[in-house]
Amino acid sequence: MILRCLFLSLLACLTTVHASSEPAFKVPNFALLDHQGRYHELDYYCSMPDTKGVVFFIQGNGCPLVRKRLPELKRFRETYEKQGIVFVMLNANLQDSREDIQEEAESFGIEFPILMDESQAVAHALKLTRTAEVLVINAKNQELFYRGAIDDRLSYQKEKPEASQHYLKVALDTLIGGIKPEIKVTKAPGCKITLEDSDSELSYSEDIAPILKKRCVTCHSKGGIGPFAMSSYGKVKGWSDMIEEVVLTRQMPPWHADPHIGTFKDDQGLTPGETRQLLAWVRAGLPRGEGADPLEGYQPERVEWRLGTPDHVLELPLQKIPAEGVIDYRYVHLESPFDEDVWLRGIEVNPDNRQALHHVVVTGRPKGSKRRGGGKWFTGYAPGTAAWPTPEGTGIKLPKNYVLRFQLHYTTTGKEETDATKIGFYLSKEPPAKELRTEVVIHGRFRIPPQTMEHPESHETHIRHDITVYGMNPHMHYRGKRMSFHTVLPDGTEHDVLSVPNYNFNWQRTYALAEPLRLPKGSKMVVRNAWDNSSLNPHNPDPTRTVTWGEQTFQEMFFATYSYTID
Repeated sequence: MILRCLFLSLLACLTTVHASSEPAFKVPNFALLDHQGRYHELDYYCSMPDTKGVVFFIQGNGCPLVRKRLPELKRFRETYEKQGIVFVMLNANLQDSREDIQEEAESFGIEFPILMDESQAVAHALKLTRTAEVLVINAKNQELFYRGAIDDRLSYQKEKPEASQHYLKVALDTLIGGIKPEIKVTKAPGCKITLEDSDSELSYSEDIAPILKKRCVTCHSKGGIGPFAMSSYGKVKGWSDMIEEVVLTRQMPPWHADPHIGTFKDDQGLTPGETRQLLAWVRAGLPRGEGADPLEGYQPERVEWRLGTPDHVLELPLQKIPAEGVIDYRYVHLESPFDEDVWLRGIEVNPDNRQALHHVVVTGRPKGSKRRGGGKWFTGYAPGTAAWPTPEGTGIKLPKNYVLRFQLHYTTTGKEETDATKIGFYLSKEPPAKELRTEVVIHGRFRIPPQTMEHPESHETHIRHDITVYGMNPHMHYRGKRMSFHTVLPDGTEHDVLSVPNYNFNWQRTYALAEPLRLPKGSKMVVRNAWDNSSLNPHNPDPTRTVTWGEQTFQEMFFATYSYTID
C-alpha cells in the first residue's frame, strides 16, 4: 500500500508542471471557421461581457480518448458557462474533412462549435501535438492559464473508475477565483496530431514570393490599394510580423467566401497549403534563399481598362475629398450618353483615386421618374472587385432617356484628395440572345436592438421563370456580420450557394460563379444574414442605439443582388 502511494505520487510529479517564474505564454489572436461554417475569433471571445476564460478542447475524429471525454465536457459547460467560461473545440487533423467532422458531431451529439484548423496555423502557434488536450486561456490578458489533461482518469488503454486529480476543475475554479494556478501544465494522453511542416526547406525566393505575387502584390504594389508595396525581400521582411497577424486572423487576403460552399471566379483566398507555407516561413526566420529577388522591380500590369478600350467613356465631375472626417455618400446624376436604346456587353468603373474612393454604385431610372431610390442596377465598384464582361450571349439594356445615378462613397487618407472617376461603356454590335438582369433582394423592415451580438434576419425572392444565375453580391454596413445565399427547389430541397461568414464592409465583393447555376420556375432564392450591434464589434458606430434601414453607414441595410438570365 505504501509503495502504491509512493508510485502514484511519483507519477503525479512526472505528469504535472507547477507554476514557475517563467514568463506566461500569451496566445496570439486567431480566427477560424467551424464545422458549420461560422466564423470565430479569439479576441471576440475574450472581450465578451463577463467572460473570464476560454477553454479549447482539441478534438479529432475517431480518437477514443476524445469521444470518452464528451459527456464530461458537456457537464463542465453546464457548470461553468454561467460563471463566465466559454467552451470551444478545435480540430487540426489533416485527415478530417468538414463533412467527416459534421458526421462525427451528429453521431456523438457534439453541440460545441468545432473550429477547423485546416492549415494547422493555430496548431503550430499553440504547439499542439495531441488531441484530448484542454487549453484554458485567461480572458483578461489572453495568457495560457492551464494546458493538459482534464483529469487523470484516462490514459492509453487504461481507465480508472474515478479520477484522483481533477486538473481542469481546479484550473477553472482557480481562474474564476482570481488565484494563480499551482499546476499550469500536465501531460494529456490523446491521439497524435500529424503536423505538416517544412520550415527548413522553405525560402523566400522559391516558395514565398510566388504566393505573394499570386495573392497579394496586385494590391500591395505602387499605385495599388494596399497601404504598402511588397516590392522586395526587405519590404516583406519588415512587414512579416504584420503579415503573420493578418493571416492568422483571416483579415488578409480579403476574400471572405466560405471555401467549402461554391466555386467562384477570381478566388483570391489563400489555400490551406499556402497559409501553412507562409506562416512556416515566418517561424523559420524568413530564410532568403538564393538567386535574384522575384519581387525586386516587379510591378503588376495595370491597364487603364480591364475590359479593353471602351466604346464610350463618361467622366464624373471632379470630387474634392478633405484630409479627415467622415464623408456622407455623394450622388451624381447624369443623362445616358446615348440617344437610343443600346445593349451593353460590359460596364466598367475606372477609379481615378483608389486610395480615397471606397465604392461606386451605378443605377438608373427613366428621365422624369418620381420614384425614389436608384432603380435599375447597372454595375458597381469597390476595393477587390473586378469588372467582368457579360456572359456569352447576354447583354445589359440601357434604354434611351435614362438618367444614371452614381452613388459615391469616399474615405479620408490624411491629406486632401481629388477624384475624377470614369465609366466605360462597351456596346454590343447585335442585340444579345438574353438580357442579363439583376435581382435586388431588399428587406427593410428590421430593428436591431442595442448591444446585440447577433441579430439575424432572412428574406427570399420567388423565381417565376426558369433562370440561370451567374453571380451574387451581399451588402450590409458596418454592423454586418454574415450573409449567405441559399436556393430552395420546387420539391423543397435546399442548397447552399454562397456563404460569407465574416462580412467586411470595406470589401464589397461580387462573387461570380465558376459555373452558372440553373434554377427551375417555382424555386426560391433565400438570403440570410446577421448584424453585430454590440460594443464588441470594432466597426460599430454606436452600439447604444436601435438601428433601422438607412443609406448612411451609421444606419444599416439588408441588401443583396444576384445576376441572372431568363432561359
